[in-house]
Amino acid sequence: MKSIFPDKGKDTEEIMDKIDEAREKDMNFSSGRIFGSMCTESPDLAKEVYSRFLESNLGNPGLYPGTSQLEEEVHEAVGSLIDAGDVESLSVGGGTEGNIIALWRARERSGRRKVLLPESAHFSFEKACSLLDMESEYIPLTDDFKMDIEVLKNKLEAEREEIAAVVGIAGTTELGAIDPIEQIGELSEDIYFHVDAAFGGFVIPFLEELDHDLPAFDFEVKGVDSLTLDPHKMGMAPIPLGLFYSREGEDISIDSPYLTGGGQKSIRGTRASASIPAFWAVMHHFGKEGYKNLISACMEKTYYLIDRMEEVGFEPIIEPNMNIASFRYEEPDEMVERLYEKGWNVSRTVHPKGLRFVVMPHVSFEGIDEIVEILSGMI
Repeated sequence: MKSIFPDKGKDTEEIMDKIDEAREKDMNFSSGRIFGSMCTESPDLAKEVYSRFLESNLGNPGLYPGTSQLEEEVHEAVGSLIDAGDVESLSVGGGTEGNIIALWRARERSGRRKVLLPESAHFSFEKACSLLDMESEYIPLTDDFKMDIEVLKNKLEAEREEIAAVVGIAGTTELGAIDPIEQIGELSEDIYFHVDAAFGGFVIPFLEELDHDLPAFDFEVKGVDSLTLDPHKMGMAPIPLGLFYSREGEDISIDSPYLTGGGQKSIRGTRASASIPAFWAVMHHFGKEGYKNLISACMEKTYYLIDRMEEVGFEPIIEPNMNIASFRYEEPDEMVERLYEKGWNVSRTVHPKGLRFVVMPHVSFEGIDEIVEILSGMI
């Protein structure tokens, strides 16, 4: 039966019964059974703050100076983690919007349309290229699943005048691998270089403070023009919230004369903005020490997962750089579907084929033991 617009209003109890019925069908992070998502449950503090800012719309910022102030403080605070200094920053819906804006700026600056990407790039770049009438060309990966610098170098030497942008990934979606950002920056020189750090951007800075030896990925690298990261992942902000930073601040804003603010640089006009003050609250609740403890705990569980999976015969694809663990498996689609039928969410990898686990704060040691036991009985 198709749903039709109601003729008359219903009482609250009947409405909430239907809402509860729908909610019970959804998976939830608190169950500990979601291993395939890069998001997690926000703290109760974030939910409380979010509810107080439901009407905020920073697409019309003059009406919400308080929210705007919190946004500026968020941008500056997170910017200090990635050596952003005084570069321009925008709140976006997530990595996809940030990646689209980056390629938009690269096209407008260069007048060119070719984009060089590692084979590990997120699918959002295909979306961006389609929207912007740009051409994607993929650079193969090395044995450790990072962009092949020699192939990139040869491509830049042969086609430099055709290339609008080069993209590097700091925390690939499938494996958590980090491309050689410093080397890409050196090779890119005058070509727009964007770093997709949607996941890694809020993990790597804290891992470095925990003495993990990871390569430079942010504005510390001279050649980086822009970078996107998502507080709604390991930052534990309510969905959606991404941040986009740009060194040069190209003026691609669209005039919005009937709104306050004068112009809009993001893809969206109206912007649900409650996640910004909610993240401001979470950021101050945890502080650096809290996030380091959170990420350290996720890494401990990641290593535990790898040990348990190896015990039952699964081989890790790479040693983890962050809290993502993937294992070789030739028929991941079938296995993912079978696990879902049992009430568990595990993701898959494509290059190479395998099972992918994101060990977020909602994952427990008990949950790891349970999913490993289930998998051992299914292979």
